Amino acid sequence: MNPMKLPPLNALRVFVAAAEHLSFTRAATSLHLTQGAVSRHVQTLEEFYGTSLFIRQARGLALTAEGEALVKPARDAFQLLHEASEMLRLRQSGLRVRIPPTPAMRWVLPNLPDFQTRYPEYTLHLITQLIHDKPFNRAEYDLAIIGMARPEVSTDMRIECICREKLVPVCSPALLEGPHPLRTPEDLQYHTLLHPWRDQDVWDRWLKLAGVNSLNSESGVTFDALEYALHAAAAGMGVTLAQVSMVNDDIQRGRLVIPFDTVLETEWAYYLMYSHEMAQQPKIRAFRDWLIATLERSEAISRSM
Repeated sequence: MNPMKLPPLNALRVFVAAAEHLSFTRAATSLHLTQGAVSRHVQTLEEFYGTSLFIRQARGLALTAEGEALVKPARDAFQLLHEASEMLRLRQSGLRVRIPPTPAMRWVLPNLPDFQTRYPEYTLHLITQLIHDKPFNRAEYDLAIIGMARPEVSTDMRIECICREKLVPVCSPALLEGPHPLRTPEDLQYHTLLHPWRDQDVWDRWLKLAGVNSLNSESGVTFDALEYALHAAAAGMGVTLAQVSMVNDDIQRGRLVIPFDTVLETEWAYYLMYSHEMAQQPKIRAFRDWLIATLERSEAISRSM
């Protein structure tokens, strides 16, 4: 026997079943084969090893010493193969997406039923992080949605711009009424400015764009993520700047309003990032195409409001 040559796997699989049942008949039933086919597979394996693996007895089968030595390693090998195959199958059907909390809450989760209907073969795993990993962590996720001012040049990564940042002020409808209703940008002096991100000057830039110079743009309350600022705004705590495409549902349901139509377009954008080697995988193409189509619909709704 050539020591580098593997035994016939079908014959080995039949041998394991026969060894578990100690019966060719019961093994044949479990494998949906005929008894004769089981017998031939076992004979093939015995010829491969040059030794008998079973003792044929009137009342059934018994393993020889050689059969006893083979059955456990063979069973363990098939179990390992099954586990590896299952892991690979799950890896191909699972799609791991690294995404900041607000895009997850505003873009993906509300539209997740649509993705599941269109692509039931994929299981989406959302990994929310505020800070982008450097470098891209392929062991943890398949693709990432990242907000940044300028994409970094990479030879092995594909980086696509999926949404430019366009900021508008939003607040609770209650702020349009009361003792200091929001009618002009100057009326913001009577309300709390909600800052959706730390260390950013977007309120200062928006106020200048709106022609307001008398207001302290650094006053108010600062948050770590836009999602928190949006919840505060909906509760009537003040006014925040928000990405237009992320507030469509709140606007349509009346939880938020856009009091002024001045739009601040910044150098910031959201990018979809994944490796070149993953680019042609069906699950990557499916999510990429679905997300872009979803954002295009959201942009169309924003323009119509």
